[in-house]
Amino acid sequence: RMNKDEVLSYLQDYFASIDASEELLPELLALIAESGVEDAVFRLILLRLRILLALGVSATQHKEFEPIKSGLYSMHLAGKGFNIRILYSFLPNRKPVLLLAFYEREGKRKTDYTPYIDPALSRLQRFKEEF
Repeated sequence: RMNKDEVLSYLQDYFASIDASEELLPELLALIAESGVEDAVFRLILLRLRILLALGVSATQHKEFEPIKSGLYSMHLAGKGFNIRILYSFLPNRKPVLLLAFYEREGKRKTDYTPYIDPALSRLQRFKEEF
């Protein structure tokens, strides 16, 4: 098990190559620190980020990526003991930006994104204004 500082350090390294909302790291930290599944989550994050950075919008041809609506997309990180979604979008220059992370309850056939869409869109709006 990694403590919060160790997890934060890893996350900062992983997200150095991609834009992410300031709220994303604390959200992920709360979801995985001291969970015992940190290594598995980190491996998946690295894998997903490589795909996203290489393919951009076309990442959705992989089953762990899906378009939602309003220009938002979802990246799925699931394994033994965790089931996390990261919502992301793209800036006008086509660079991906990670917006929001949440824990998806087990056993749902279809993810309900409703409570997360407005906060993700408002974070995206901040990025677009800075852009």
